[in-house]
Amino acid sequence: MTFIDSNVFVYSVDKRNTEKRRIAREIIAAAIDNHDFTISQQVLNEFANVSLKKLSMTVGDVRECIAEFLNIDVVEQRLDWTCKALDIKEKYGIQFYDALLIAAASTSGCNEIMTEDLADGQVYCGVTAVNPFK
Repeated sequence: MTFIDSNVFVYSVDKRNTEKRRIAREIIAAAIDNHDFTISQQVLNEFANVSLKKLSMTVGDVRECIAEFLNIDVVEQRLDWTCKALDIKEKYGIQFYDALLIAAASTSGCNEIMTEDLADGQVYCGVTAVNPFK
């Protein structure tokens, strides 16, 4: 199973980079059609924040996108992810919120995470980072 990071969703609506936008849309379409992908509430929250703040999208447009993304399996945040993320941060020296995504991915049974925020090919607690934009 593959976990998808928020940057994939952000690129899917970002008009500044057409190649990344194309790749991101292909990933999201595959995720909607194939139930072998998952995201967490954190991904949706990060997407909303970046889209409103950096892409100047309207609240209505962000809501519309999130409604589409809800066709992908969304795992709910769990309290134990915080402690697991702290352990991951300490072990790998990465940002806390990236560690939290890895905690979500590993707990959800994912073997890879699509993101450009982690070292491509690096394995974190059994979850391999894959940069689809490289």
